[in-house]
Amino acid sequence: MDVCISLTDTVKKRRLWQRFQKKQKIADALLNDIIPKITPTLSGQNLPINYPWCFVMPANKDGFCFGALLPVVSHREVKTVFALHIHISYSVLCENMKSNLHLAFWLSRILHSYQKEHIVTGTRTDLREWVKTLERSFSPFWEKLLINEQFRFRNRSELLLSFEGKDEGKITCDSGVDIMPWTNWPGCIRTEGKIWLWRQSRYGRIIDSQTILL
Repeated sequence: MDVCISLTDTVKKRRLWQRFQKKQKIADALLNDIIPKITPTLSGQNLPINYPWCFVMPANKDGFCFGALLPVVSHREVKTVFALHIHISYSVLCENMKSNLHLAFWLSRILHSYQKEHIVTGTRTDLREWVKTLERSFSPFWEKLLINEQFRFRNRSELLLSFEGKDEGKITCDSGVDIMPWTNWPGCIRTEGKIWLWRQSRYGRIIDSQTILL
């Protein structure tokens, strides 16, 4: 697994390497075509506009882009992190989303903590370390190499769940729902040309959702 960290300054640059170009195309689409169209839909204003969204969208005929993004991006700052995402097959995506605490959920928690400059992951170095730890959690080989239990993601993830910013105070364990609001989920992502976005509380429940045509 290779999580891509999208930065605002790299979106403006073009490189020759094919692998980089594929990631760059996704970053361009997210920053220029998707984020400007995101609208806050949660009633009661319980969350700020910049609370992270999980998302999934077609990447090519063989897979999907799956991850989390920030809906408000500051172009004044240099190298602002605005999205964390991976390329994933449909079968792996379905398997991963059997739990509400899926990969995109954890990436959204990392982004949320990072943008709040929380002690859990308040620096770029912290963010990269969390991403690396999450990547390793999907590799039995790497997990076995981590003799020290405290460095394993499953033993550190509680820090991301326990972090409660001021903007999460009104969201309780009963807020939201456990299932996606779309018919035939997740099969619908294979037949409709959309990006599917949803926000989850730190309890894993879905508290907001929307789609945007591609």
